[in-house]
Amino acid sequence: MIISASRRTDIPAFYSEWLVNRLREGFVLVRNPVNPSQIRRVELAPECVDGFVFWTKNAAPMLPKLDAVAAFPYYFQYTITAYDSDIERGLPSKRDVVIPAFRELAARVGAERVVWRYDPILFTPRYDFDYHIRAFTRLCGLLEGSTRRCVVSFVIPYKSIAGSFRAAGIEVPTGDARLRLAEKLLQTAAERGIALCACCESPELYALGVSPTACVDSALLGEIAGRPLEVKRDKNQRDGCNCAASVDIGAYNTCLNGCAYCYANHGARRVASNAAAHDATSPLIVGNV
Repeated sequence: MIISASRRTDIPAFYSEWLVNRLREGFVLVRNPVNPSQIRRVELAPECVDGFVFWTKNAAPMLPKLDAVAAFPYYFQYTITAYDSDIERGLPSKRDVVIPAFRELAARVGAERVVWRYDPILFTPRYDFDYHIRAFTRLCGLLEGSTRRCVVSFVIPYKSIAGSFRAAGIEVPTGDARLRLAEKLLQTAAERGIALCACCESPELYALGVSPTACVDSALLGEIAGRPLEVKRDKNQRDGCNCAASVDIGAYNTCLNGCAYCYANHGARRVASNAAAHDATSPLIVGNV
């Protein structure tokens, strides 16, 4: 069993103390997002878990707690984008906090275990084609040697966040601009020794030389563990997704990063209410049983 922590919220940034408590207790409770009255117990003992995939935009709060996950194979999907607080409202300074934490994490666990995510790629009047090239080039220079690959994807205009898209002036890159940008990012990353990858993207992108990858990567976890993992593909993901099956222990409407493009939050008030109901000693990430 692979544990995803988490596609639904940023556990390393906001709920790392809770995670450590759950590892100490050896289990976690997870509400079904479709049927909240249904609660699943997930065992977290090393003999039950093949590995962890941590998703974050800021690993700084997790750095002092890495010893708690030392018994498990794990790696990080670590997002650093081109955007400022107009798009990612809750993030600390990338220059002073986010990027230094990325580099420290890689120095401690290895560059192969810190996957850089430059996603989602979106356009606004401010964040246009040329802006992305400049920002990506700068980030490649800052992260060189601290990661082996960068995963890119283009923003998806989910209906649930249409209002946020309109308010932020977000547009989806399409057609020739999409491919030209990907080609330029591919070249720039290669110059810094970083492989550009994508999961669940168009065949045209792969034809350029962008490598298909899996965000929940059982092969990578197997390399870290020193043994092959027998994990099936996750049938609950989108068509074309290569991810291995995993159990997500997060919860929607709990992430405080405040990203305008986020599909996992449905209103700032709801997020604030859930965050206020968080108890680091509870087996549930929000509330108690």
